[in-house]
Amino acid sequence: MRLFDKLFGVSCLITHKLKRYCYAKRLGVSNLDVYFPIYISNFDNLRIGDKCAIASFVNINSGALVTIGDNTIIAAHVQITTSTHNYLKVPYRSERNDKPIIIGNNVWIGSAAIIMPGVTIGDNAVIGAGSLVNKDVLENTLVYGVPAKLIKILEH
Repeated sequence: MRLFDKLFGVSCLITHKLKRYCYAKRLGVSNLDVYFPIYISNFDNLRIGDKCAIASFVNINSGALVTIGDNTIIAAHVQITTSTHNYLKVPYRSERNDKPIIIGNNVWIGSAAIIMPGVTIGDNAVIGAGSLVNKDVLENTLVYGVPAKLIKILEH
């Protein structure tokens, strides 16, 4: 039996369901599929659509607004960050720049992808695993690579 179970008399399955419920309520959605642990730096700057899935070890650094559309899948170890620093100014921490990120509806972000500040990802796009997205992604496209490049136009 796990320590949490011994201390609180509640199974981990129940605690995961409770966490999912609390995250959905906090984000104002009725259906959110979350696999813990995840990190969200600022819930007030996160807008998420219905029926989204967020896998474990996702890091959403929301210094500026992050908008995620309905039915979006975010695979494990994805990094979404609105923050960067001015590399021309030392010390580097002296100037932080935050730019909003928009992720459309029905987007699939593959495992370990990195979404950089100011990016917009169009509806029905697929981001390949391990990709670095530093420019906008058109709707109905598959992008992959470091940096992410257009691989295919998707026909739905």
